[in-house]
Amino acid sequence: MTYAMEIERHRREAKNIGIAIGREEGLRQGLSQGLKQGQAAGSQLRAQKIAVSMLEDKASIALIGKYTGLSEQEIRALAKEHNLL
Repeated sequence: MTYAMEIERHRREAKNIGIAIGREEGLRQGLSQGLKQGQAAGSQLRAQKIAVSMLEDKASIALIGKYTGLSEQEIRALAKEHNLL
């Protein structure tokens, strides 16, 4: 094997190692971001379920908003979706 071939082989190996490290780091970041988004979506879903229960109990929109953090518009949309208004 010539010196130039040996250098090329080392270059390819280094490139492949760099790609593998980059993929691993990207996967780690993607999983972390996905987990955060999933937690936020789960929190939103819980707030919506609570709002529906409160609407069924005839709680005011202001009170529902206070305890769930949902906007008046979101609460009204849930009420319409569940035929509660």
